[in-house]
Amino acid sequence: MFGKSVRGRIRTAIRPPRPGVDGSAVIWPLLLMGLLNVGCGGHGQQPPSKGARKQARSEVAHATAHTSPSHRTTTPDTDAAATDVASTSATPAWANWRGPGGRAVAADCNLPKTWPLEPPRPTWQVTLGTGWSSPIVVEGRVFVTDRSATVERVLAFDAQSGEPIWERTSPVDFDPHAVGRAHGNGPKATPAWAAGRVYSLGIAGWLQCSKAADGTPIWSHNLPAEFGRREPLPSGRATVVGEQHVLVPVAPGEGAPVPLFGYTGSPLVVDDKVILSVGGELGGTIMAFDATTGAAIWQALHENVSYSSPVVAELGGVRQVVVMTGPRVVGLRLSDGVLLWSYPFQIQYDESIGTPAIGDDLVLVTGTYRPLTALHITADGDGQSATLAWENPDLESYLSSMVVHEGHVYGMDDGGRFACVRLSDGVTQWSAGRNGFYCSPVLCGAQFIGLNEKGELSAFEASPRDFVLRARLRLTEVATWTMPAVVGGRLYVRSGDGLACFDFSQQ
Repeated sequence: MFGKSVRGRIRTAIRPPRPGVDGSAVIWPLLLMGLLNVGCGGHGQQPPSKGARKQARSEVAHATAHTSPSHRTTTPDTDAAATDVASTSATPAWANWRGPGGRAVAADCNLPKTWPLEPPRPTWQVTLGTGWSSPIVVEGRVFVTDRSATVERVLAFDAQSGEPIWERTSPVDFDPHAVGRAHGNGPKATPAWAAGRVYSLGIAGWLQCSKAADGTPIWSHNLPAEFGRREPLPSGRATVVGEQHVLVPVAPGEGAPVPLFGYTGSPLVVDDKVILSVGGELGGTIMAFDATTGAAIWQALHENVSYSSPVVAELGGVRQVVVMTGPRVVGLRLSDGVLLWSYPFQIQYDESIGTPAIGDDLVLVTGTYRPLTALHITADGDGQSATLAWENPDLESYLSSMVVHEGHVYGMDDGGRFACVRLSDGVTQWSAGRNGFYCSPVLCGAQFIGLNEKGELSAFEASPRDFVLRARLRLTEVATWTMPAVVGGRLYVRSGDGLACFDFSQQ
């Protein structure tokens, strides 16, 4: 569900920005992937002023359904039954948002311990259209999404050479508001790979499954057309409706609402299910689809969606989907979507963006003017309960996602400070630096790497003792509002104008 104004439900007090933090930047409605998940559709420009933020904040691209059914299914490849990304026979290198398990921990990493003073030149680079999905890298191929003119694309490249292999396109009809044009109008959700299939989500709700080998369509859903409330749309063009939603065309003369900033949470593929935020009058806030056929399996809740991505975790002995909705963070039983627990966590305009982090039986979330919040999940009768364990403002972040490692959580706050917080009691171990506004670090062995929105790569030790910076390199002069894929000694970096591969294995 989406489309209701959240002004009356905002729980967060608006307070003056901390020193060193631009107050307008903190609540700048960036257009993310899971984002951006997530990245932002910015190209290095300054955030808009408070006055500008009162204008429409969204740009949404829509794959029209004027000449095709909203749900398509072709004969599935029976030799490629979709399974949990983490349990396929050949472990994927970086098959989904935040890599293996969605935890931002690189399983295959060969980055230097002693970094060069200057970065290597890109091994290859290709031009892309708009969008801030992260690349994924599986079986020698790189998959990414973008928008080119009037189409959204799912693209496959050779991981070694950058040579294009295939593309799948869907029509897009969206005219962004003046405020949004500078931030791009392409897809923000990162695709996922499982058992020979690529699952992608467009900014206006085209959920698609394609064969990874050649891009052949397997099934698709037009989410607003199938699950949204249809309304007259005489102009036939996408229209921003105040601060509620964007009405996109789904049939001649008809539209249906999508979230105000589009669909940005990345799909989760696990146990032969594709799980993501959907919403709409006929859909659940969170839904699961059969990964092989695309058939709906379950739907849960009926409230506004957020812009965050779901993760799978075992908490209190129960395997579940942890996900942020517009008004709260919840745990849903993986098998059937039953609500196990919830905790209020309303952010203005439903802009929960960062991906929840999991540590032991703790769920960690943060957001605009909300401290890093640790929730303890325990058994409670037939269900579970979430109680506040601790809060820490040193990892308050609008966009960035956190990483758990050996009893500590690491990340970057809105002031650009990297920080380490102890999981057991929420005490800050260190906080240091001025590293931009957005950065979702990745654990690579004994160090973290983090790419900020300015194209700067930082490498620092994965230690709670102190912040030790090993390197800071500028990979590109173009904006980089999403995290890289890490495979061996290579970084695959999405920027404002393209995709590049940097090989550090010989450094």
